[in-house]
Amino acid sequence: SPPLSSPHLLPPPRSGQFAIVRKCRERKTGLEYAAKFIKKRRLSSSRRGVSREEIEREVDILREIQHPNIITLHDIFENKTDVVLILEL
Repeated sequence: SPPLSSPHLLPPPRSGQFAIVRKCRERKTGLEYAAKFIKKRRLSSSRRGVSREEIEREVDILREIQHPNIITLHDIFENKTDVVLILEL
């Protein structure tokens, strides 16, 4: 899939222990996606957040599996505190 250009976030968020999922809209096309914000673990000894290895494992699985009952990964963004997975709704 081509990379998304600056998705526009829409409310309301859905949250779990380590991630928040918000609906977002791709500005150019108007297509809607789910943006999953995964909180990065800052220190390896910390219990807060998700380790880089766990995030990479989730991304690898989503990239490898193509099935009608498994969501499709469209893009990935990263900032100082989160890794953001752009997924089909």
